[in-house]
Amino acid sequence: MKLFLVFTISLSLCAGFAQAETADEALERLFAGKQVTPEEVDAITGNHGNAGNVSNNGTFYLHKVKLSILDPVKHGGWPYRIDMILEEREQVKTYRELKANYDKDKSPVVAYALVCPAMFVNNFEILPELFAKIGENKILKAHFDKVYASHWKPLLDPDF
Repeated sequence: MKLFLVFTISLSLCAGFAQAETADEALERLFAGKQVTPEEVDAITGNHGNAGNVSNNGTFYLHKVKLSILDPVKHGGWPYRIDMILEEREQVKTYRELKANYDKDKSPVVAYALVCPAMFVNNFEILPELFAKIGENKILKAHFDKVYASHWKPLLDPDF
């Protein structure tokens, strides 16, 4: 009986790990035109909510931005409300680390994540490049156009 119980628990744990989806996998599905439910995003945050033990602000911020794309209702505020963007001493660090990530991986998602940090450190010169990169993904571009106009730009430019 004990052996059966151990086997059942082990099988359950293995099945849970096999089914655990990452934010990157969910984004791939979303960009392929498939739906990602809020419950699926909750499962991702439950399994990887803190993006592991990362000491890099840029990596942590990128993970949270991915969640904001997947579930804008529940996680949509991450790009412009997280402490590593709002606290001045963290802004430059987050920007530099995320910019280094972007220099290695010029994907539309990393470009999307870099927009707010760039604006907070007043690097507006990079924005046209980031906007062009985001435009390479139609689904991401549509999402970006909505949140940029409604949240980011007015927050950073009161005269908008």
